[in-house]
Amino acid sequence: MIRPQESAGGGQPPFDPKSLLLQMERSLRKITPGAVGESQECYYDAMEARTEEEALHLLTRALELDPGNTDAWLLMMNHTPPLSADEEIGTLRKIVAGAEERLGKQVFTDCAGHFWGYHETRPYMRARAALADALHRAGRIESAAGEVEGMLELNPGDNQGLRYRLLAFYLALGRMDDTRGLFARYADEFDYNTVFAWSKVLEHFLSGKPEEALEALAVALKQNAFTKAYLLGHRKLPKNPPDSYAPGSKEEAACFAADLQLAWNAHPTAKKWLANMSPKK
Repeated sequence: MIRPQESAGGGQPPFDPKSLLLQMERSLRKITPGAVGESQECYYDAMEARTEEEALHLLTRALELDPGNTDAWLLMMNHTPPLSADEEIGTLRKIVAGAEERLGKQVFTDCAGHFWGYHETRPYMRARAALADALHRAGRIESAAGEVEGMLELNPGDNQGLRYRLLAFYLALGRMDDTRGLFARYADEFDYNTVFAWSKVLEHFLSGKPEEALEALAVALKQNAFTKAYLLGHRKLPKNPPDSYAPGSKEEAACFAADLQLAWNAHPTAKKWLANMSPKK
């Protein structure tokens, strides 16, 4: 994450978190239709900016043109000093609320079920995913799960890959019925995704089904054996997860290690069992 630095000579100063919240509250709902396209171009240019000063200048311009540019607000948060958990969550809630109002109620009716299929709705979905991540980092797992549930209702196809984290949330919270419901909803995931394979092991164990857990362990090890080292703490989480992966690969294990650790770390007895158990032959 790029952090702002003091400008030595007339450059764009970094945003103060409290000023950011106040400005967002006052201006997020404004819409300047004629400048929307130009604002978005400034946002795209800011994504490719080579310097902090250039990025801040472009983002500031984007928000001057269109104070309701959701993507620009999200990127601007990467260029502010570190926010407290409450400040970050409060800021993201304002961004989500502004994006929702901008879309209008009818869009949520007309586009429900395939929400990601429209470019106009994607900034809202990105903002809401960022809010879920912030809630997760703050330890507010129930609230984070609620945000993801809402997004999956809007877009069951889950182009953002949120179902994997939601599964980890459910298991960490001990919500077994919801876990099984997600298993049924995305039943085709078990053969090629490590989160579903290893979550099945944990679900069986927590449900008091040791034989089924052992059988599921054999399947999970076959699907991706590299994941076990992350679950037991034998391998550290990567600072920068891979950009892509193939099912069963080391890269897949690294991509989903944090989510699976959240689920398994919530249940020490399950981790102890895993450390001592061999898969059924």
